[in-house]
This record gives sequence, structure tokens and C-alpha cells, in this order.
Amino acid sequence: MTLQRRVILAVLLAAALAWTLTSAIIYINAREEINELYDTAMVRMAQQMQAVLPAVDVGKLPRPSTGTPEPGDEDLGDLGDADLGDLAIAAWRPDGAPLHIDPDGDRLPRAPHVSGFAETAIDGVPWRLYYLNDRSAGWRVCVGQLLAEREELIYSYIQAQVLPWILGLPLLTALLIWAVGRALLPVRTLSAQIAARAPDDPTPLAMSAVPGELVPLVGAMNQLLSRVAALLEHERRLTADAAHELRTPLAALKAQWEVARRSLDEAERAQAGARVEAGIDRLSRLVNQLLTLSRLEQNLAPQSAVPADWTSIANEALSDCLPLAERRHVDVELLWPPERAVPLPLQGDPALLAIMLRNLLDNAIRYSPAHTLVTISFMPDRIVVTDHGPGVPPQILPRLGDRFFREAGRREHGTGLGISIARRVASLHGLRIDFANRTGVGESGLTATIRFLNDVSSIAAHT
Repeated sequence: MTLQRRVILAVLLAAALAWTLTSAIIYINAREEINELYDTAMVRMAQQMQAVLPAVDVGKLPRPSTGTPEPGDEDLGDLGDADLGDLAIAAWRPDGAPLHIDPDGDRLPRAPHVSGFAETAIDGVPWRLYYLNDRSAGWRVCVGQLLAEREELIYSYIQAQVLPWILGLPLLTALLIWAVGRALLPVRTLSAQIAARAPDDPTPLAMSAVPGELVPLVGAMNQLLSRVAALLEHERRLTADAAHELRTPLAALKAQWEVARRSLDEAERAQAGARVEAGIDRLSRLVNQLLTLSRLEQNLAPQSAVPADWTSIANEALSDCLPLAERRHVDVELLWPPERAVPLPLQGDPALLAIMLRNLLDNAIRYSPAHTLVTISFMPDRIVVTDHGPGVPPQILPRLGDRFFREAGRREHGTGLGISIARRVASLHGLRIDFANRTGVGESGLTATIRFLNDVSSIAAHT
């Protein structure tokens, strides 16, 4: 069901419910008012008749008889819309003899024990009666009215309320359709604008002509467009960078393969084969790093969050980097805080934290001279990875972590993605990684400090 139909049905149902409740209230009030009006009139009529009877010459009043006045005995004139059969009056002498005042009143029962209002059926028709007694003279008066007269008046009043609503319902429905259609026009216009947009168009939707109710929706859509545009740009840059990075090692592999295939010198072929193997290892590492980075870029938070066990995380990272450390003759040292201190307490994904620590440790080992020491210091508020390599020129430090960035002239070949991945993992866990050159006397190397984002203490104080 469309939104327009839902709104129209909701409004019509609400109008019908409101009308029903209003009609019920009007019916109750009308019934009370009409009963009050007629009951007052009946009491006044009985009182007036009771006041007149003692002043009448009793001897001149007609005696009881079985006959009734013949039609035409009285000149009633123009009766208009009067219905004399709906109202009747009767009176009785002190001895109980009826006074034939009203032909219709002769049907009213005397009921000597009833005083005030009573309802009864006369000839199967409901009547409302009012009895008034003169205790001193003994006269008795009764005024009666058909109950149907009251109900007819009440229903006529309700009908006057219902008919205009029923007759106006088609007009109300047409106005609702027109009004809701006009109200939803901005939604259709917005839908047409979105449908006509190019898939890669990041231009925000205009907010000037948007109704207030749609401002949050359009704002959220603009934020989504911005995120999608950023994601597309990221994928575009990642694809372009990956294509560029893969082109060189593939060309080198092809060249070395040609050398190995065509060379007749066994030593030369063995050297070319070793270079092919190293190139394949580099390609494999590059592809793995690209896949890892792509997965991390799609996450806004860690997939799982448990208290970080840095002992097992460090052992896993060290186990992955141990073959490289042995091949390069670099020792790795783990320093832990005092026995009761907890190193960098946080909730996170152990697998991602191991990737972060492994990439930093791998980077430190690769750029450390042989027979040197790489130290990982675990502290209550940070983790510091220190190497004894040549360090990084100060102008290069801000670019550490850029994708595929490698310092020119480095003998060690890397992918340029390890630090990017480490920083992305840190960001997912509310951490940051700061790099600084070691500045002590006779010292060289680079320190990578992992700390919380809101920790603004100086790095130099800990290096």
C-alpha cells in the first residue's frame, strides 16, 4: 500500500471515529435536553390544569359518560403541524369520576397510587405519564406523551448531523487525495532526482526546497552519498595503486624468467630462479597486504571485542616474524611492566591487534642492521617498538603510513602497506601510532609508540 493511500485511509478512519464519538456525545446530550424540555412542559401543564379545576363550577362540569366528543364540536382552527395524538391530558374528580377534557386522555389510566413520572404501555404503545394530586381537594391530573415523539425528535437531530457528513464524504475524500498528493510531491520530486543521478555522482541533494519532515532523511542520504563517494574514491585509488605496484614486480619476474629460460649458464639460471622466487614472495606478500587493508577499510569497529591479552598477542606476532628475524640476524626483546601492572588495557579483536603488532615488528626487523636488537616495551599506557636502524629523515616522518609509500634509496623492498594496516587497526581500537627518531647520544633508530587517541603526552619523554 502506498504512503498516499495510508494517509488518506488514516485520515478517513480518524474522521469517522471522531464523528462517531461526537455523535454519541450529541445523542446523549440531546436526549437529556429533550427529556428535560418535555418533562418540564408536562409538569407545567399538569400544574396549570390543577390550578384551574377548583375554580370551575362543579355542577356545570359534564358528568361521566361513556361517549366522547364528536369531531367538529370544537373549532380548532389551523393546527399547522400539530399532532394532537402525541400528547394527552386527563383529570378525575375527588370521587374518581373522570372529566372528559381530552378524548385521547380518556385512555390514560388513573393509577391512584402513582405520583410523579411513570412509563407504561397503552394499547401496546409506550407512554410517559405525569400524575399530580391535590391533597386538599382530591383532584387528580395526568399528562401523557408518546415516547416515540421524543425518540423521533432525537433521531431527527442526529440525522441532521449525519447527512451533511455522509454527503460531504466524497468531497472530503477528493480534497484529501488532492492535498496528500500535493504534500507528497516533494517526495516524488526527490525520488526522480535520485533516479536520474549517475551512480558515481557524489553531489549532495539540495536542501532548500525540502519540507521540514524530509530534512533528516535528505541529510542522512547526503551523508550516505558522501561515504559512498569516499568509498568509491578509496577503491579507485586502491585499484590504481595496486595496479601500479603489481606492474613492476610482474615485469621483473617476466625478465628474470626469460633469463632463467634462455641462459645456458647454470649459475646464472640459479641466480635468476632465486630472484623469481623472491619476486613471487614479494607479490604474495603484497596481495595479502592488499586483501588485509581492503577488509580493514570496510570495518567501522572491531568484529569482536574482548580484553586484550598482550602476552598471547605478542607471542603470535613474534612467531610470525621469527623467520625474518633469524634470516637477518636480529634479536627481539619483550619488556613487560611490573608484576601487578596491566599493559595498555583495552577491549579489542586479538587477531587484528596481532596484525598491528606484527606489521610494526616486521618493519623494525627489516630496517635493523644485523646483530642488533628490536625491543617491544609494554607499559600501562602505551606500547613502544624500538629498533637500531638508520631512522627516518624528519621530512619523511609525517608520510609514514601512506599507502605504497617507501623512502627512496632504501635497500629493503617492502609493499608500503604494513604501517597503513597497523594504523588502520589502531584507529579501529581507539588508538594511534606515533613515529619518532631516537635522539639519544650515540643512538639511532626509530620508535613506534602505540597509545590511546586522547593521550597527548610527549613521545620524546619515553624514547
